[in-house]
Amino acid sequence: MALSFTEDLTAFFDTPGFTETVVHSSASGVGYLDQPDEIIADGLVLTTDYRVTVIASVFSSVSHGDTLTVAGVDYTVREVMLIDDGKLKRIMLTKD
Repeated sequence: MALSFTEDLTAFFDTPGFTETVVHSSASGVGYLDQPDEIIADGLVLTTDYRVTVIASVFSSVSHGDTLTVAGVDYTVREVMLIDDGKLKRIMLTKD
């Protein structure tokens, strides 16, 4: 007998205070914004690597060069990557 269940990814993103509003064209939802600092150029430059994790089906049309608004701030999409089984998407961003 096979087990059957329906995934509810919105429960994973229903964490007020941790998620941010994400808007792209006509799509909107929430996502987890990461802004880790990174030291590059042999320790000479400190930079911030912006990325947001979202539900892939909600933001299915996001592609390189698009504008994405996260928490009211505009970013340009650098790269889009599916995570694990493809239900989640990590979008690498550049701050405008």
